[in-house]
Amino acid sequence: ADYHIEWKPKPYPCTKAEREAAAKRYNLLPSDYKPFENDGLAPGDYFYVEPYNANNRSPWEPYDFPRERRDFNDPQQFNAQIYLASGYNPTKLNEILKGRPMWYILFKTFAPFFGLWMFLYLGQMYCFFLPMKAKQYPHAVDKENHYTFEKLG
Repeated sequence: ADYHIEWKPKPYPCTKAEREAAAKRYNLLPSDYKPFENDGLAPGDYFYVEPYNANNRSPWEPYDFPRERRDFNDPQQFNAQIYLASGYNPTKLNEILKGRPMWYILFKTFAPFFGLWMFLYLGQMYCFFLPMKAKQYPHAVDKENHYTFEKLG
């Protein structure tokens, strides 16, 4: 396919010399280079970029890639496909949550469903209206005939 082996990130840099070599490889200053945390899922020596959405960048700037709103040598996030204009926007998250914790929003979402379920469940257990007459089944004890097939009149 179109994947070049030199594009693959190298192993996580452990020494200062490896960090400087990785910074040079990605055209960054050694002071600006900050790799991901080495938690076992880090993408090698790829540098960490604060997540931003393409919609947060100026739409009037003449970009090399206008659809993605980035230039040729711009540093790009490791998972940049998520942060395209139609994707996830981390700056909008605070506007959506309005400073409330996530558990509160989930509670407000599911509490009406739970309340309706409890109302219907308890409504079956404690009936407000008693039936007027017992149901009429063919095997019922009441042998009184409540209908006839004879013509009236």
